[in-house]
Amino acid sequence: MTINVEKNPEQLSVNSIARIHKPTKQEFKQATQAYSKPVIITGKIEEWKAFHSWSLDYLNGVVGDKELDINISNKNKIFTFDPDTGDTLSSTKMQFSEFTNWITQENKSDQYYYLQQNPIKLMFPELLPDIEVPDYISQKSFIVSNLWIGTGGNTTPLHWDAAQNILCQVRGRKKLLLFAPNQTPFLYPHSVDSKAPHLSYLNIDKPDFDKFPKFKEAQVIECVLEPGEMLFMPPFWWHQVYSLEQVNIAVNFWWKANLKDYFTPQARNFIFKKPLIVLALLLQKPNP
Repeated sequence: MTINVEKNPEQLSVNSIARIHKPTKQEFKQATQAYSKPVIITGKIEEWKAFHSWSLDYLNGVVGDKELDINISNKNKIFTFDPDTGDTLSSTKMQFSEFTNWITQENKSDQYYYLQQNPIKLMFPELLPDIEVPDYISQKSFIVSNLWIGTGGNTTPLHWDAAQNILCQVRGRKKLLLFAPNQTPFLYPHSVDSKAPHLSYLNIDKPDFDKFPKFKEAQVIECVLEPGEMLFMPPFWWHQVYSLEQVNIAVNFWWKANLKDYFTPQARNFIFKKPLIVLALLLQKPNP
């Protein structure tokens, strides 16, 4: 397995991620090779009110005591899904201010919390004026924007999304390990017939090479997303995400994959085995 961290926008090999500053739509399309290659965008989030305003005190003042579902991890800070149900393993009801107060505590309990994938328009409409939907996203294809708030050490394990994705880092940093779709044969995905076909069986931080020997051949791309940077991830790219720093706030935007994206290795199974699901995803309308 090889790791190559690359920030030079002149080098666009399979093992590198370019950083480009405020690209036009055409420059974005070219840098991503027509939305098929990851790229990091700088300079755009700095134009958001959120970039300058989203402290925990500010968010408490705007959101306050709203009750939310907060995901839980016991001790290991890994936030994953139940492959039998497709749901997150555990969550609890908390007031937003209670959750942010927990983040600022120095002594943590045996339970760790993560506000994951909360639709902003539905759950936090008061925050919508603070962000901007990137103009690289077609409005007719836009699905949803989500808010993510957690602490350093929180980990979302290896998975893929059936949508185009821009991850926008507002506070703190995130480290990501990415694998192109052609790496799927080395990543031991769950069956397409499972409730969580987007997950891998691997623990890539402590791989069991006796059980998963092909993982030794996988090629990984590692990057660290700094505050104010956006990462575009094409559909069906595998990624594992680590939150860094005590306060970590991000927003992501999903929009529909194109039909051509379903011909990547793991997505082809859906066309043959779950064609109605693919059709529904291609025809879905924007959510909150």
